[in-house]
Amino acid sequence: MKKTSRFFSIIFLLSFLLLQSCIPMRKVIYIKNNPISGKEISITPPVHHLEIGDVLFVRVLNSNDKSYEFFNVETNTNSSANNTSMASLYLNGSTINSLGMIELPVIGKIFLLGKNLEEAKVSIQKVVDEYLQDAIVIVKLANFQVTILGEVNNAGTFPVFKESVTIFEALAMAGDLSDYANRQKLKIVRTHNNKKNIYAIDLTDQQLLLSDFYYLRNDDVIYVEPLKYRTFRKSQSQVVLSALTTLTLMVNVFLRITE
Repeated sequence: MKKTSRFFSIIFLLSFLLLQSCIPMRKVIYIKNNPISGKEISITPPVHHLEIGDVLFVRVLNSNDKSYEFFNVETNTNSSANNTSMASLYLNGSTINSLGMIELPVIGKIFLLGKNLEEAKVSIQKVVDEYLQDAIVIVKLANFQVTILGEVNNAGTFPVFKESVTIFEALAMAGDLSDYANRQKLKIVRTHNNKKNIYAIDLTDQQLLLSDFYYLRNDDVIYVEPLKYRTFRKSQSQVVLSALTTLTLMVNVFLRITE
């Protein structure tokens, strides 16, 4: 009888541990707390102000093909691979140096530190107009990327090929959060005025939609913390379940023999 009681105690303990590995539904729901009441959500993407190390994609367009070759680093406009490769954008882009300047063919150095993309375009356009008539200047941020680490299904650094990206879009690029992610405890490492700052983010709080962190900025790093109470991961749970099944079978056989 004592042996039987011991076996059942082991089974109960393993069953309890297995149940602890299950994640309650309330732990995996986004933006459910602190509802926004009486407000219409109107969100404007942030304006990026250029920092040291930013890489700009700058093109000067003109009907004169020779002028195009003079003013642009890359002249092979027919190569789609060159136009989409991050390495190509970096090699053919213009990096803002420690003095806050970029250097362009023919034009030379232009100070752009602290300006947004539209202001940078105007500054470059003024200089180009001294050389060409009816020229069109295109300016894009070529190194817009975010890094996502921690409890996500596909951690990594992801390039962003548009003007803005929300935190939810970025997490989707990382394959969404895992079941073991703590949606109330994320950290964002953000650069401002060439200084790093760490901010706490809660994905269950609807006020996030009105905060400065709904839209991500260039070189943001997101770290997703794991749930503290979780005991097992899925692979470990499967091992425990298999062991529990085997043990139950052994107890069954033992009880039949001892009857």
